[in-house]
Amino acid sequence: MQRGTVVIAKAGKEKGELFAVTDVLDDRYVLISDGRRRPIERPKKKNIIHLRRTDTVIGEISTNRQLRRSLNSCRAGESPCRVAQSDKNRERRDADPIQGG
Repeated sequence: MQRGTVVIAKAGKEKGELFAVTDVLDDRYVLISDGRRRPIERPKKKNIIHLRRTDTVIGEISTNRQLRRSLNSCRAGESPCRVAQSDKNRERRDADPIQGG
């Protein structure tokens, strides 16, 4: 996951909400913001297993207003905000008791 990737929260109070990755802390944790409840100045630390990555990557994020507009265009379908293929396969595998192991 890289900085600027649009993600969907899979767990917690924010479940189903769109966020952008503002910083990658390590291979397990990232900081996410939405520009409103979680502004860029106060991002939330989130475990990546609780996030669903999309194919959309926002360019340089400098203001909360810019971040909100980018996420709103993704919500409205103006930009292709599809779930990444690797995440779809993982969800299918986790839901199938035979393949999930």
